[in-house]
Amino acid sequence: MDDKGIGLGTTDAHPQAAQTCATCGRPLTQVGPKGECLRCLVGLGFLADGEEPERPAARSRLTPGPLRYAHFEVEVGADGFPVELGAGAMAVTYRARDTVLNSEAALKVIERRVAQNLGARSRFLREARAAANIHHPNIARVTYYGEQDGECFYAMELVKGETLEARVRRDGPMPLALALEVIEQAARALAAAEACGVVHRDIKPSNIMLESDASGAPTVTLIDYGVAKVMGPQAEPGIEQTQAGFIGTPAFASPEQFAGVQQLPIDTRSDIYSLGVTLWYLLTGRTPFVGRTMEEIRARQTSELPLEQLRVLHLPAQVIALVKSMLAPDPKDRPQTARELLSVVHSCYERFNPKARSQRRRGILASAAAILAIAAIALGTWLYQRARPFTPMERSIAVLPFENLSSDKENAYFAEGIQDEILTRLSKIADLKVISRTSTQHYKSTPENLPEIAKQLGVAHILEGSVQKSADAVRVNVQLIKAATDSHLWSDTFDRKLTDIFSVESEVSKAIADQLRAKLTGQEAEIIAAKPTNNPQAYDAYLRGLAYTLKTAFTPANS
Repeated sequence: MDDKGIGLGTTDAHPQAAQTCATCGRPLTQVGPKGECLRCLVGLGFLADGEEPERPAARSRLTPGPLRYAHFEVEVGADGFPVELGAGAMAVTYRARDTVLNSEAALKVIERRVAQNLGARSRFLREARAAANIHHPNIARVTYYGEQDGECFYAMELVKGETLEARVRRDGPMPLALALEVIEQAARALAAAEACGVVHRDIKPSNIMLESDASGAPTVTLIDYGVAKVMGPQAEPGIEQTQAGFIGTPAFASPEQFAGVQQLPIDTRSDIYSLGVTLWYLLTGRTPFVGRTMEEIRARQTSELPLEQLRVLHLPAQVIALVKSMLAPDPKDRPQTARELLSVVHSCYERFNPKARSQRRRGILASAAAILAIAAIALGTWLYQRARPFTPMERSIAVLPFENLSSDKENAYFAEGIQDEILTRLSKIADLKVISRTSTQHYKSTPENLPEIAKQLGVAHILEGSVQKSADAVRVNVQLIKAATDSHLWSDTFDRKLTDIFSVESEVSKAIADQLRAKLTGQEAEIIAAKPTNNPQAYDAYLRGLAYTLKTAFTPANS
């Protein structure tokens, strides 16, 4: 073991020499403040004052013979012991069989010491219900919850393949393109959970499964949503953590998860941080912050990232910037939503995917080797398709309301103003069909069915965006989506000073015109690049007035 110690949870692709916990006898790969394993530490968190922990002989679950929970029967290995798929701080996951449906399942059994706490039991039930309602191909569903003999358990679909942890331990760090594809699929899962108001809280390589579909393409599945946190009105304050103050895996946990009694908000940005640590692990085979105790890890999270671990891999600057943003200590400096993260990850993947580049190179070589006449015809057809102008329908766009991601909700006027300014600039381009604000204003900033909205509005493309204003800085994230396929044509994030907001509006308008192959006259180019004023205070006042005017214009009395 090196002088830096190990993180609490998976930290390195190379296994360390294991010691054992004096309390439970399990391998000591997770260490609490006093040398306990993390499972025992969590158990201590649920003890009443003065209560002594059970000794190993009394609490051991590793006994031979079958285990049965409701209609789920735990599978037994050749050695006669239950087959464990994994063990964490609060639970053991077994391979099991649903005897009613005669199908395989993953059965997670919550530690008895944790389950006997009424608040914890109530939380597990509530959050298992929430997790069961998430329907997404990149998420393993929770299908059953039960209580038996003082224990809580729930069943999940059994996902084939291997965990990311197992993959990295076996093969070492992942190639960049594969790592980005994995993170992109995981981000899609986070977006689905976010839409249901659920935070995972324990994103890590051992909770992400990787398998290949029939074509050999990688498929990612997030597991273990049964101990997730419910956001919003369903959440109940005061029972989010153990008395020890922590839920999650420290090596992959966000700084706010260490907050304990401070009860800092835990939302999707926490999962984004954990996914950032996971990306770091996939690329390097280790986690960025390691330590023998949770306190050491927490302290190192506020220090500088060890970026030299990434730079020696010669990673593109855009990828390093992505990792840095995901691992920002302050949640306000991370991508604010899973959809925002997805946009940035997708952009990196499309740009740095060597498979796509090699496919293009193979296509060129194959064309060169073909009969000259056939190659000429094929090339001519390809050039024609590339040069073919978009039809009026294809050059149509609707700009949906931008989402206000500022901590101050009063800044909604600013997001509305940026949307309106971009829409206005686009409407000055004669070669584009731009739907009026009147037609788009009643749609949400993050709609669920973009193809249907596009059909209703009669457009081929949708522009979504978000704005985060803080002091004298602003972040604008935009995504241009082809509605027919619900796919991203272009996306970008702009971090600027408020005094430079006009350049963002101009750049977005110009980029959209380029993507839709709209012809710009010299006058139109000047119009979309023009600054309405050089006075930021005057512009802010204008946006406030515009928001008020638009708000009153769309009241029922004036519609």
